[in-house]
Amino acid sequence: MVTSTPKFCSACGGRLAVVREEGRSRRRCRRCGFTVYGNPVPTSVALIMRGGRVLLTRRARPPYAGTWDVPGGFLEAGEHPEACLRRELREELGMRVRQARLLDFALDRYGPKGFPLLTLVYRVTPAPGRLTPGDDVSEARWFPRKAIPYHAIAFRGLRRLLRRRISGR
Repeated sequence: MVTSTPKFCSACGGRLAVVREEGRSRRRCRRCGFTVYGNPVPTSVALIMRGGRVLLTRRARPPYAGTWDVPGGFLEAGEHPEACLRRELREELGMRVRQARLLDFALDRYGPKGFPLLTLVYRVTPAPGRLTPGDDVSEARWFPRKAIPYHAIAFRGLRRLLRRRISGR
């Protein structure tokens, strides 16, 4: 797994040292002075609700394999967040999107020591069709709003956002 603590400079290969800069801990190359900022990686995910139920997917791969999540994934270089969302829903569930509206965002980490994430959450209305889970989804299930397994949702920031949005707070 890729972690958020690189040891070597991507510019020159020199060893990185932890420095305090602008009130934050960062890593800086001892040789060339390049600073690693640890910027978040963008993701797009779907909050899909139908008839008082919410669609969750079980993660088939690390990190957090076996936990619940909402469908979505990482943006590719040059890809618009909504295009990413549509692509990920096709790959993960065989789902087409009728409508997508940006709802909110969450901050997380990709695993306990993983890199930072900026997750864009869309409210999605799917087009008609059967769900066909892909290889990174072991199960897709509709949960009643009052029976969502928040304790088993993979990402803490996303878990908080879902609690707030689904409960209407």
